[in-house]
Amino acid sequence: MPSSNFSLESPPATKAQLAALMQNILDDDVVNLQAPCPTGPAPDLTAMELADCYRLAWQLLVTGVDIPATRRLVAAIAGKGSATAEQTVQFKFMRARFKKMRFACANYSEQHAYPESLDSITRLMGRFQDAFKNGQRYRTLWLGIRLWCRLRDGFFAGLHDTLIEAKLSTVESFQRYIAVENQHLAETSREDAFLTARQFHDLRKIISRRIALSDTRRALSSSPEYDALSLFLATINGLMGKMHDDLVVKKIQNKLVYEQELFKFPDEISTRIRALVM
Repeated sequence: MPSSNFSLESPPATKAQLAALMQNILDDDVVNLQAPCPTGPAPDLTAMELADCYRLAWQLLVTGVDIPATRRLVAAIAGKGSATAEQTVQFKFMRARFKKMRFACANYSEQHAYPESLDSITRLMGRFQDAFKNGQRYRTLWLGIRLWCRLRDGFFAGLHDTLIEAKLSTVESFQRYIAVENQHLAETSREDAFLTARQFHDLRKIISRRIALSDTRRALSSSPEYDALSLFLATINGLMGKMHDDLVVKKIQNKLVYEQELFKFPDEISTRIRALVM
C-alpha cells in the first residue's frame, strides 16, 4: 500500500484468526431482537490495525477460494439451472469471502471504494445467486456462463496488484469516512423516512460494511465492545437481509418497481439504526 515493504501475505494470519473471521461472517445476519445497542464507542483503530484488517481479508479470500473448483461449481449450477442445498451453501460461503474483501477495500483503502474488477464480479455473483435461488433457469444459465468466464486463474494476481498499488487509509481519512456514513445512516433512518428498494439496499451495504469492520477487528483481537457491536449489527443486518430478499422476489414477480416505488422504512429496523448512530 503506501510503503514498499507492505505485504498482503506477511505476516500470515493464524488458522484461529481465519476461522474466527469466517465464523463471524456466517453469524453476521443472525437476528437477536434482545441484543442491546452498545452504550460506548468502539475502540479507535490504529494505522497498524487498519493494515492488519486489510491483510486478514485478503488472506481469508485467497486461502479459502479455489478458482478451478469454483468454476466447476458455477458450471454445475448453470448447466442445471438450479442448485442443490449443498451447492447453495458452497456458493454462499465462497461469495462471502469476495464480499468481505470488497468491504475491506471500502473500509481500509484511502479511496474508501471498491476496485472495479472486484466489485463487478461480486455483483455478478449476487445476481447469479438470486437467479438460481428464485428458480430463474435461463437467467441462471446466462449469468453462470458470464461468471465462469470471469473466474480466470489470473484474477487474484490482478486483484493483488490493484490492492498493492492502492493507498491504505490514514487514521484521519478512516475516521472521516465513518463519520460520513454515520451521517447518511442518521438521515436515512429518520422516523418519517420513505425509501425505494434500491435506497434500502444501498443502506444495507453500509450496515454490511460496518459489521465487516467489527468482525475483522474482533477476529484479530477479542474485544467486548466489538463483540457487542457485532451482535447488534447482526440483528440489523439480518432484518434488512430478510426484507431485501422479499423485495427481490416482488421485483421478479413484477409486483414492485425496484428503483422508484417508495415504502415506509420499518420502525423495527430504523429505530435500531438511529440508536447506533445518534
